[in-house]
Amino acid sequence: MNTASLLVPPITKGKRVDGRIKQLPEDFIVSEKIDDEHILNPRDESYNLPGKKGLFLHFVLVKNNIDTSVALDWIANLWKVNRNDLSIAGTKDKRAFTAQRVSLWGVKKRYEEGKLKEINLPKIKTKSLCFRIKDIRLGDLLGNAFDIILRNISTDLTTTRSVLEDKILEINEIGYLHNSFGQQRFGDTRPITHLIGEKLLLGKVQEALKIYVGKSYGTESQEALEARRLYWETEDPQKVLEIIPDQMHIEKKILRFLQKFKNHERAFFSLPLQFQKLFIHAYQSYIFNKYLKIRYNEYSKNLSAPISGEKIIENIAYAPLVGSKTELEGQSKEIYTRILEDEEVSLQDFNRSIAIKLGSRGSNRSVGMKIDKLAIIEVTDDELNVGKTKARVGFELRKGSYATEVLKEFSYQE
Repeated sequence: MNTASLLVPPITKGKRVDGRIKQLPEDFIVSEKIDDEHILNPRDESYNLPGKKGLFLHFVLVKNNIDTSVALDWIANLWKVNRNDLSIAGTKDKRAFTAQRVSLWGVKKRYEEGKLKEINLPKIKTKSLCFRIKDIRLGDLLGNAFDIILRNISTDLTTTRSVLEDKILEINEIGYLHNSFGQQRFGDTRPITHLIGEKLLLGKVQEALKIYVGKSYGTESQEALEARRLYWETEDPQKVLEIIPDQMHIEKKILRFLQKFKNHERAFFSLPLQFQKLFIHAYQSYIFNKYLKIRYNEYSKNLSAPISGEKIIENIAYAPLVGSKTELEGQSKEIYTRILEDEEVSLQDFNRSIAIKLGSRGSNRSVGMKIDKLAIIEVTDDELNVGKTKARVGFELRKGSYATEVLKEFSYQE
């Protein structure tokens, strides 16, 4: 599987700009939208979180240029709590400036005794600590609001604005874009999560860990590349632990478990539960993206109306996201039969005990996504790239949709 095969191509036909996203983490601002009245902007100093008083600690995690899972690991270590007791509604982009709600159980007494303080680090801040009656679970949000800067655009201010205005008109006329999974679902610098998910689906835990620790795409430090190469060639945790960089803390945790217990399943299941589930879900996402491409190219370019085998839920077309509980029929079955045969997997593979444990039931996902409040905020000279233009755009998406899948319609570069 190559990187190009993971993503769904743009569907708009008009001109795009040659802008670059995420030159700075602050160029990509993500505000979690709990509901229409509570939007968590990372630039705010404090937040009024909804809910009745209770025993679950709620707070806002503001992070800058750090993976959500890594940020939660830091919080667990600093507060000396069980990592699995920290719950979120959804992950946020790594190279970005983001805010999201988090819940934690079992710390009310420590908080009242003054033993639990807000964290205020350059990359991680915990704000507005309060206690609420319910915990937070995956999906407990309405969506996300985005404030994004495209940089290094070669066209002048007038041309850039004209291209973007035409693109917004085209998107609004189409009505829906593909509700595909973006690159961050698979890994920005190392697109491996779906590869690991495939191995786990087939019960090949050792091979899954070999990919996680050892597979490299040449985009990391020389020290990291050397550690990955050594594990790929030897699978010797002791040798790799002697040279692995400190920042590869998840890999180090896996290697220490392998060194101590020599059991690959035990090493994998030592990881946080939400992290474990990323991989099967990433493989399901990869298959869904393949489904969208075949559906659009060979069956229907209408993303608002279902083909046979899809469902209408609240006037929106939903397709199966395959898993152990999926029942396929009609044209959806035709498409997925081709994909699964090509992947050399079957629906029965989702019934393996490890797959079920990692949440392989499957679900339904809308084939199209609606973009709300899409607008150009400003077009100005780019202070970071002399002689170039930058454009700032804003929009809102419902939960589960990816901003990068909107931005690819605007820009050639990601």
